[in-house]
Amino acid sequence: MVRMRLYGWIAERFGWREKSLEFEGTIEDLLNGLNPELVELILKGRVMVAVNHSLERDLSKRVSGGDIIAILPTFSGG
Repeated sequence: MVRMRLYGWIAERFGWREKSLEFEGTIEDLLNGLNPELVELILKGRVMVAVNHSLERDLSKRVSGGDIIAILPTFSGG
């Protein structure tokens, strides 16, 4: 099972915080299957994706059972 987690305004916008899915493939395929808008937001730099607690820019990276994918709002230092 792949565990998906959405944080902050992203969870509010899509109406869920966590899902577990049977999936094996790319991050992009996973997100497009859930809602193509997620990929658009990543490509526009409005949100970030982390795989197993590490930020990931390559949406062609493969994920499978046991992986945790988090969609995070962008953040800035201060």
